[in-house]
Amino acid sequence: MKFLLDFFPIALFFIVYKTMGLYAAIYAMIGATAIQMAISRFQTGKFEKSHIITFGLLVVFGGITLAVKDPAFIMWKVSVLYVVFALALIFSMWIGEKTLLQRMLGKELELPSQVWNQLTWIWGLGFVGIAIVNAYYVDAALKTREALFGVTALDPKIELTELDCVTTTAEQLCLVAQQTEESWVNFKLFGTMGLTFILIIITVIMISKYSKQGN
Repeated sequence: MKFLLDFFPIALFFIVYKTMGLYAAIYAMIGATAIQMAISRFQTGKFEKSHIITFGLLVVFGGITLAVKDPAFIMWKVSVLYVVFALALIFSMWIGEKTLLQRMLGKELELPSQVWNQLTWIWGLGFVGIAIVNAYYVDAALKTREALFGVTALDPKIELTELDCVTTTAEQLCLVAQQTEESWVNFKLFGTMGLTFILIIITVIMISKYSKQGN
């Protein structure tokens, strides 16, 4: 249930992007994240730090994107967010007596410090991996977007989803620009969700192995 709640804003972003475009999707995601925080507050009696960080970065990067009509900011937010999470996890091994993961899950799981450290490295490096893959899709999307507006008289503030590429002077480049932006949106939902699920599976395997050894 929590996994679905965590990805609810991203899923809504994906749906709104497909139907109404990028800028409407940003508004939808900001609203969905606020709802996500409210639900978490109602269920647990407190706000989750990860939700607060996500909401803060989304408002900043999404707000800049909406203000200047440049998708680069919201695209790079994904990499920034996961790097922040990765650094928080990894540095927590040297701050205090417990890692961040242990503080979050220690009430439900009893594991030795070595296992918590291993899980912290796995999730930390996994988040770095997600940030790197996102950077690849962002770089491709922004380069083709820049190339399109560089060879045409199109307004660079226009949404790519609004363009009818057949009517442009660079039809093929227009189609590629639309496809690369859509590829980033697809990765934002399916890529991040899939890679996070892999991290969850690895975690479950590690915990189950330790439990068997304990028995």
